[in-house]
Amino acid sequence: MKRRGALSAAVAVALGLSGQAIGQLAEQNPGVFGDLDATRGGSPILYSQLDLASGNGAPDQDFEAGFDTYDSEGADDFVVPGGIQWQIDEVATVGTTGTAGGATVNISFHGNAGGTPGAAVCTYTGLTPIDNAGSFTIALPTACVLPPGTYWMVQQTIQEFATGGQHFWSNRTAAANNPAVWRNPGDGFGSGCTDWAPMAGAGDGDPATGCGVGGGVNPDFLFEIRGIEAPLPPPVAVPVMNSWGWIALFGGLLAFAGFTMTRRESNNRA
Repeated sequence: MKRRGALSAAVAVALGLSGQAIGQLAEQNPGVFGDLDATRGGSPILYSQLDLASGNGAPDQDFEAGFDTYDSEGADDFVVPGGIQWQIDEVATVGTTGTAGGATVNISFHGNAGGTPGAAVCTYTGLTPIDNAGSFTIALPTACVLPPGTYWMVQQTIQEFATGGQHFWSNRTAAANNPAVWRNPGDGFGSGCTDWAPMAGAGDGDPATGCGVGGGVNPDFLFEIRGIEAPLPPPVAVPVMNSWGWIALFGGLLAFAGFTMTRRESNNRA
């Protein structure tokens, strides 16, 4: 990409790393699949998108302060079907990393806003995952309850490049629902995707044509949603007035009107 030379120079000056280490700070991770056998928790699977692994991945990392322009995050969507609600208490994602075991993770769930993440519904920050070489099993401290609709899960890995290397969220070769999106607000990777745009695409600096990260052709991330299905809460009953109620109300209004007129006449005589 057009900013990769500047990126490598910045890393070399700041960290004094070898050329091999410098190359790890990139917008894709080709040839590495990640561990598809993420540790299973005790919750049933509500939605799974762990198939069709591409062998690549996109950066989804909150770096140390010196590399804030490369901070990025990814998001992918899922659908809660009608007639039920999901109580999500665990998620799993497939990824790769330089050194496992030192990362924490931000996870949030958002409504759908025209094919990109909208307002946040549930937000969890600094969660410690079960880390299997960059594949995460993440228990949520409180359940995220979602009624029917389309939602987005956003992931960002908090990890310093100097000690842990780079984390990539692995992607897949086909899209389910909307294509996954990605953003890099500081545009350190030079994709032009400072706000949500499709992860795949030309990567020519125009977010309208896609970000071109994670290999440039892989449209979705690998992730799984776990928890329980539950019935929707009953609708709130709206009181309905029967005919006797209307009669009583009308009679009360007439009585009030008569009382008001009587007082007015009495005041006029005085």
